[in-house]
Amino acid sequence: MKKLISFLTMMCLLVLLLTGCGGNAGGAAESSSDSNSSDETIKIGVSAFPGWYTWYAVQGFGAFEENEVDVELVWFNTYSDSLQAFNSGQIDAVCAALSDTISPALSNVDFKVVLVNDNSAGADGIVAQSEIASLKDLKGKTVATEIGTIEHFFLLNALETVGLTEKDIDLTNMTVENAGPAVISGQVDAASLWEPSLSYAASEGDTNLLFDSSETPGLIPDTLMVSGKLLDKRSGDVQKIVNAYFDGMQSYAENPDEAIEFMAKQADISNEEMATAMKGARLFSIADNQAAFNEAAKDYSYLPYTAEKTAKFLLDQGMVSKELTDPESIFDSTYIDKLYEENPDLTVPDTQAE
Repeated sequence: MKKLISFLTMMCLLVLLLTGCGGNAGGAAESSSDSNSSDETIKIGVSAFPGWYTWYAVQGFGAFEENEVDVELVWFNTYSDSLQAFNSGQIDAVCAALSDTISPALSNVDFKVVLVNDNSAGADGIVAQSEIASLKDLKGKTVATEIGTIEHFFLLNALETVGLTEKDIDLTNMTVENAGPAVISGQVDAASLWEPSLSYAASEGDTNLLFDSSETPGLIPDTLMVSGKLLDKRSGDVQKIVNAYFDGMQSYAENPDEAIEFMAKQADISNEEMATAMKGARLFSIADNQAAFNEAAKDYSYLPYTAEKTAKFLLDQGMVSKELTDPESIFDSTYIDKLYEENPDLTVPDTQAE
């Protein structure tokens, strides 16, 4: 009997050790195997753009906790720093404009785009000194933007609409945060900006809004890039993040004032300024996402088409060195498809409504 008790005691200790001192062995194994979950915090890089401030509403409404996923939103004052941190593996995911997924894809960075936050619909724009009346008047002028980012791409595309190229302007490399004050003070003639810097620069000083992204619908989708490592090791947690995002957006739609407050606090601007900035972003519902990933149209409503056209533009401008031959490889619709199948009616606020 003593030997039996000793044997059973040893077996119990072994079970306790294997299950983390008292957990359910079967449940823990099932959770690890089926959902690839982990207790390690997932770091998502976020920077200053309206469609990405929504992640702070998701956080504020407690959607991460409700979906049982441990997420840290890592703030970057400079957008390009967030991309570098992601590409070097310092963070697990990053908010990125679709144009900024092209170079990593061509450089064999292991990632996928798993959701679209929004399309820029006025949240990007070009502000100039008041005497500059049109894009054509930028010829020979000093224009500031952060080289290699979405604002650089947007500026080049805007110039192309009036037959100008980068060679026709004096391009000055400057972060968006610095370019806004520079155009207000007259340090530069114009600047390519995103919100909230855009509204501030357009309303302060003797300035003029020349062009914004509402004139190029679908050109700038704003996405979430997720590392291949996270997708491979913790696909269940990636699903939870996608679920949490749209739960947060549902709460935003139902409680817009509270959502704006969460977002404005992070942006360090007033609620009114945040609401104005959000008018430049058309937020994507789960149905919008499902269509963008899967409905193969030959226009900017389909993500691979947008990626292909964006990559060609970047190649023509010498911003990348080779052609993107497989734009579909950038995207993984698995997580959107699963949520859409379960709850196709998840909504988002209409930020552009008057």
